[in-house]
Amino acid sequence: MKNYSTFSDQGMTSSPPPPDLLSIPGSESKNGRPKFSSGSEESIRLGSRVTFTDQTVSFENGEGENGSGAVRFVVEAENADREEWANKTQFYMGVVSYAVGLGNVWRFPYLLQKNGGGAFLIPYIIMMGLGGLPLFLIELGIGQRLRTGPMGVWAAIHPYLGGLGVSAAIVSYLVAMYYNVIVTWCLYYLFKSFTLELPWSECPKYSNGTEIEECAKQGEASYFWNHEALETTESISDFGGFNYHILTALGAAWLLIYLCVNKGIKSSGNVMYITAIFPYIVTFMFLIRSATLEGAMAGISHMFHPDLAKLLEPTVWLEAATQIFYSMGLGFGGLIAFGSYNPLKNDCKKDAVRLALVNIFTSIYTAVNIFCVLGYMATRQIHACIEEDKVHLHKLFPEEFPYLSNVTDRFSDEDILKMIENRWTGDFTRMTSVSKMCNFEATISKAAEGTGLAFVVFTEAILQFPIPPFWSVLFFLMLLSLGLGSMFGTLEGVITSLNDSKLVTLRKPVMTFILCLSAFLVGLPFASKSGQYWVSLFDSFAGSYALMCVAFLEIVAVSYVYKEQRFSDDIEYMTGSRPGLYWRFTWKIATPFMMLVLFIASVAQFFKNPAFYFAYDAAKGRSVQTDYPIWAMYIAVFMVLLAISPTLIILFLRYFRIWKFEANIPAASKCLNTTPSTTHMLKNEQSYNRINDSTVSVSEIDTFNATTNGNGLSANHRQ
Repeated sequence: MKNYSTFSDQGMTSSPPPPDLLSIPGSESKNGRPKFSSGSEESIRLGSRVTFTDQTVSFENGEGENGSGAVRFVVEAENADREEWANKTQFYMGVVSYAVGLGNVWRFPYLLQKNGGGAFLIPYIIMMGLGGLPLFLIELGIGQRLRTGPMGVWAAIHPYLGGLGVSAAIVSYLVAMYYNVIVTWCLYYLFKSFTLELPWSECPKYSNGTEIEECAKQGEASYFWNHEALETTESISDFGGFNYHILTALGAAWLLIYLCVNKGIKSSGNVMYITAIFPYIVTFMFLIRSATLEGAMAGISHMFHPDLAKLLEPTVWLEAATQIFYSMGLGFGGLIAFGSYNPLKNDCKKDAVRLALVNIFTSIYTAVNIFCVLGYMATRQIHACIEEDKVHLHKLFPEEFPYLSNVTDRFSDEDILKMIENRWTGDFTRMTSVSKMCNFEATISKAAEGTGLAFVVFTEAILQFPIPPFWSVLFFLMLLSLGLGSMFGTLEGVITSLNDSKLVTLRKPVMTFILCLSAFLVGLPFASKSGQYWVSLFDSFAGSYALMCVAFLEIVAVSYVYKEQRFSDDIEYMTGSRPGLYWRFTWKIATPFMMLVLFIASVAQFFKNPAFYFAYDAAKGRSVQTDYPIWAMYIAVFMVLLAISPTLIILFLRYFRIWKFEANIPAASKCLNTTPSTTHMLKNEQSYNRINDSTVSVSEIDTFNATTNGNGLSANHRQ
């Protein structure tokens, strides 16, 4: 025994063996042990001595009502044979694959150029320090300490919080359903890239040889995306039937996910070496090539050019916090699951800091790559715009410029841009009515976000690279790696929760197969011709509001229910060093406040601005902003309620003692000489088989201590 923890009239104390039994007022047997009715509240709560070691929890109960001797039993730690990472590197690869995803590639660059360029890095890093990093350590640390998944962790901290893990699992499931559709699109484009000439390199033509007007209007890459790849309809209300090549790719994507994760964390952990490292190799190759493109340096300069006035806008800080929240994968349960596979003695504090720095570095690194390409694309558009203005000069002033070459000889591109900046003052004022007023800053600021950036802007840019199919294969392999890595972590949060809950007793490969199959069937609308609008709906609502509630309750649960002091003790025990003032301040004050403000601001923003999506307008050849129909909003509200309701329902049931069943505590079945009362106790006192050392890390202990006095326990202790 490494430590003996005893409930006495002084609370919980640590003393050399053997500890004395409790002295509890009431009827006593001949041998001095307390005697209670079998299964009574007093027998369950008060008549036991509890002793902890690294692998076992020992209980010694009072005499039963039949006069038999004391009931003594030992519970072996249920997670003694829990799966673990093969090594520390595999853990790092797993978390990097999970936390560093598609959002770092297409969401962060968009926010950067929208919210003040380099100035956006200020709120981004501040929000990382105040919210992202503290919550990151909480999820890794609490999973590592309690050695169980998200469903078991929160129920172990307090029975009222048992629904928190269920909510996180539901959010992860909903997010996984639509996130895998993006993996599906990557698979489709990857398949189409294995050709000598990319299918979006030129517009399709009519039988008479002329280009289709719609394609000429919007560009080859955009036309291929909307008409060939997605066959998209013009609204979410128009289902349009199934897109069968996307349906086939969706099935292949789920099969690929299943094959990678079906044997547990070690099988998916090995795959994560590839999904974590490969994107960095590909982006480095892209950086070398894109940095040599014309306009690349102008794009980087635009990226880091700070607009400090933007820092006064509250939405900038809100979007920085939101990006940190999603890019690090907080609240889904995946990080708790990953942490639970670490050995108990592991420096999770250093892990959290290192992985947070990797996340920041990756976001900036990929943004540099993206802005090189965007600078190149903007430069090409500016050149085309200037050439149009030269044609207009030739047509409006034929006496002065009888030939187009006269304009080119007289004015350089820089001269044209200077005249545009001065709004054609002087001899060419008539140009203001026809000129597009070419401007590099305005052009690059129109860069697409999300799927448009990956599947339209980048696919068009790839056409300008030498050997375009080669770069296209690399690019979509990179996106596929990022998507798969995030999918592994998201699904692991669901699988670990189900596995630890013991609600499902199937073998992990069977359970994983059922999970993937159900997600495929429920997600069939994503494979319809209005599929991209369904992805947008889920992206906006499936993981947003419920996820913020989950994250807020997580930080409150650890800081105020489990207690920040106790969690600091756990971190010190696992890492050998105690958390400093920064960690304690953020856990108790800064992070809860930030999460609360973020949630309130998001809800206020929702009611202030009606929810909308971008629907494709074939006549205009572009996407236009469109409000969601009312039935779509009902689905959105249903998803939010579906995710958050388990937390509220289980809180209600347990508070009013309506439900006493504890599915995620299997330890009772391992007891020796159990009685009805001891079995009931093990199913309801989750702390006893969760804690492996000197600290009894559950909130009930504080309440227990608060109600003791010199004469023993107070009569009103009835938790």
